[in-house]
Amino acid sequence: MSTSVLSPPFVPAAAERFSGTRWIISRRDDLIWFVGTALVGYLALALLSAGVSLSLLATVWLLGVDGPHVTGTVTRTYFDKQERHRLGWLLWTLVPLLFIGPLAVNLGQGALFFLFAVCWQHYHITKQHVGFVMLWKAKNKERDAAEMRLDRWFLLASGVIPLGLFVVKTRLPAGTVVNALTTAAIMVFAIFAAIYVAYQIRKWRAAKPMNLPKLLLLAGLVPLQWLAFGYAARFGPDGIMRAGIALGLFHSLQYHRLMWFHNKNRYQTPDARAKHGFAAVLAQRFGYYFAMAAGLYLVADILPQTIFPWQWLPASLWGIAFMHYLLDSKIWRVRGDKELAAALHL
Repeated sequence: MSTSVLSPPFVPAAAERFSGTRWIISRRDDLIWFVGTALVGYLALALLSAGVSLSLLATVWLLGVDGPHVTGTVTRTYFDKQERHRLGWLLWTLVPLLFIGPLAVNLGQGALFFLFAVCWQHYHITKQHVGFVMLWKAKNKERDAAEMRLDRWFLLASGVIPLGLFVVKTRLPAGTVVNALTTAAIMVFAIFAAIYVAYQIRKWRAAKPMNLPKLLLLAGLVPLQWLAFGYAARFGPDGIMRAGIALGLFHSLQYHRLMWFHNKNRYQTPDARAKHGFAAVLAQRFGYYFAMAAGLYLVADILPQTIFPWQWLPASLWGIAFMHYLLDSKIWRVRGDKELAAALHL
């Protein structure tokens, strides 16, 4: 009997469908930084469940990863003279954003403001994952509009529904309404997930190319979001910090790697200093970029709260995060931005 009869016929086909995959940076970098960092989120949940200090993990998260990722956006916006000209008045939006929190606190709506803040934060995190999926689709020339909508909406549902359940469970009194909302949300997501999985199986059976990094991201991300918010709900509204650490570590590590990939490619050209200014100086070494991002976070966020223990100040400083969310929704749009596409090697 020949070896061809003994060999499983689906193995070459499976390998072939993944062999042509194109990555954002490289196979190794994408798997480590854009997919594999989900393991850091799972590790954080395991440490919290084991009783490791919440304050310790929050400090590591905020000072070492998350805070610098927020201010890291400055390195390619405020410090880039070409981007300053392109973004124009939008960069001044920071000023009114700093007043939203104190105004809400003064009106007795502090709890509502902080709920809004963390909801925007986690929606922003989910949108970043959508962005990575769209980059992988662009890299692999996947242009089917219906599939693109399916990917986008499944990712959004995977992030928003667990967050919504957390809000329902921690803000509404336990009872029939909460149970009904919880059951309905879980059923809706289960149906959506079944449709999504069935679509992927159909593609596989039709011998169509499969987007490996997208599927790996979803495999790590979707369970993490449900676990993080489910665990956090056990601690009431304050449990959001626990979900934030797990999901924020994943998100922030992704962001730092993509930002450095972009900055290195965009700002290390021969004419970069003349064209972009100080942003090109910071792009010479990763240490310069990270030191500036961490230093800005220390000066703009940590020191003011340490020196001035005013109750309204934390609410005001959320404006810095809001500015980051707003800018990120503008500066990573590849369509129509040839320089961005070139910097991301699209």
